[in-house]
Amino acid sequence: MRQVTILQDKSKSKRIEFGISMLESALRDSGYDVELSTLPDSTRDYAAIPGPKIYVGSHSSSPFLSWAEEESLLVYHTCKPGKEGFYIQSLPGRLTVVSGGCETGALYGCQALARRITLEGGLPREIAFGDAPVYKLRGPAIGLQKTHIEPPRLTYEYPITASRFPWFYDRDYWTEYLDLLTEWRCNVLYIWSGHPFSSLVRLADYPKALEVTEEEFALNRATLNWLTEEGDRRGIWVVFSFYNIHIPLPFAEKHGLPLLQNSIDPLVARYTYETIAEFVRTYPN
Repeated sequence: MRQVTILQDKSKSKRIEFGISMLESALRDSGYDVELSTLPDSTRDYAAIPGPKIYVGSHSSSPFLSWAEEESLLVYHTCKPGKEGFYIQSLPGRLTVVSGGCETGALYGCQALARRITLEGGLPREIAFGDAPVYKLRGPAIGLQKTHIEPPRLTYEYPITASRFPWFYDRDYWTEYLDLLTEWRCNVLYIWSGHPFSSLVRLADYPKALEVTEEEFALNRATLNWLTEEGDRRGIWVVFSFYNIHIPLPFAEKHGLPLLQNSIDPLVARYTYETIAEFVRTYPN
């Protein structure tokens, strides 16, 4: 059986590790025995490792890629990869390097090399290829919306629950969809909701702002944390789009406020500020 060694830095990157998993899968499917190993402490010692090798890194943070550039081993025949860009090149010692302009670029480079391996039935002996996305933000918008109104709530106002949006909690579905977005090199996923915070954030000063049960809140928090982490390791930023004119129904009823804030009440302004701050703290990705 053919063998290939994939070399990694000692410091791990979630996106590069995800890209390496793509390479490993493509190589195994093409009949290779794959060994994962740490890059030698002495950069020149990589050539002593027998057989073909692959190294993946971000040129902005990789000492090995910096050394290869200084020694004129890694020469970019196109522009040096910028943010989210990559360059793949064969080096002496049967080493193929994937140089990313950032960790996401390195991921996209792994994706491109994995496709080439699958297409050709093996690791190319000679390759020099670079690419990068053109648009800065690339991705779809998904609505946490229904096609009917739920009185006394108004348009766009739907608390996030399993009965309303069962697909939101389906991790197998999300995994398949995130992989598809990664295949298309999407880097953002917009989720659209009139007021998502009443289902995802709990504030001690505003107990009536929570519109779901404790069990539903715990499930929502676990689901969104998982989704944002899975998106992050694929280079996908999860963004919630909302309207600050919408407020939670129990909160509006307690304080005698109109559900639709055409003129923002000072209490609503304070609540909005605090709930967004808590949302960012709770879901850092």
